[in-house]
Amino acid sequence: MFIEVIKPGPLSSIQDGGRLGYLHTGLAPAGPMDHLSLRIASLLVGNEIPPPLFCGGSRGDAGFEFTLLGPTIKFHADTIIALAGAEMPASLDGTEVPYYESVPISAGNTLSLGAARRGARTYLAVAGGLDVTPVLGSRSENLFSSRGPFGRALKRDDSIPIRDLSELDERRSHIRFDRSRLTKFGGERVLRVVMGPQHEVFTEKSLTDFTNETWKLSTQANRTGLRFHGPKLEFGPRPTYLVRDAGADPSNIVDDIIPVGGIQCPSGIEAIVMGTENPTVGGFAKIATVISTDIATAGQMQPGDIARFKPVSVDKALELAEAAAALVGTHNIISG
Repeated sequence: MFIEVIKPGPLSSIQDGGRLGYLHTGLAPAGPMDHLSLRIASLLVGNEIPPPLFCGGSRGDAGFEFTLLGPTIKFHADTIIALAGAEMPASLDGTEVPYYESVPISAGNTLSLGAARRGARTYLAVAGGLDVTPVLGSRSENLFSSRGPFGRALKRDDSIPIRDLSELDERRSHIRFDRSRLTKFGGERVLRVVMGPQHEVFTEKSLTDFTNETWKLSTQANRTGLRFHGPKLEFGPRPTYLVRDAGADPSNIVDDIIPVGGIQCPSGIEAIVMGTENPTVGGFAKIATVISTDIATAGQMQPGDIARFKPVSVDKALELAEAAAALVGTHNIISG
């Protein structure tokens, strides 16, 4: 029982809820850039749902993440699948495959996905999950650190084991998720942030420009970080200890933890939103941190897309995270 990779696409990988507990070793959590989409796809095929970003517990069943251009894969077993996330044209032996709906698969079927029309990352869940061996408690590939079941992105002729559908609890096809509850991809995005942890080193004008002006995602965007171009940011007078211990560049600080979503501003010439495979420590000032809910929004942006950064309180960020987590449940399932 397996899936064969015919064409891998430019960046396809296996992801579950991510690998927690290893930041002290320099290993970022990995996991999907858009946790919400993987969770919805998992719900539709009856899998164990991965937790929201940063949440503990079981890592859930693993699925696929495809970036900008999807793969061609062949199923060597009957199963049920569901697609969610970026809108890549999908066909099963020439027949269009819907998104946000569970679809039956027969052994021998070939699924092909094209280039994303809106959004950047598509998620594919397979009934029972991808039956690969966990590494350090997770099936997520950390491509930056070459850690995971394969330790790399998928390649042609890879075989990914899947579960025997007949041995699983009843799984249903043609059930749909209520897409009206989801934010549509495209247009100007809003990335909500909690300011800091080093916003105090920027000038007041730069703090205003950061939140009032638009930012364009560059072509340098991956699971490690997303580089945005916008207004030049300036820094205030440097304390003596930073000149002594961190260096002369005004954006340098004494190395500290870099959170997923942290926004580094090297020399003030760009804003880099850290992804799920971010370096875990570094020495550039971070003006703000994208809230966990909106990492998914950032992860679905294509190069050239425009965003604004909107400050919110920590309490508001927690409220938004709880609301996003609550979306993934049977109350939003529509029977076909």
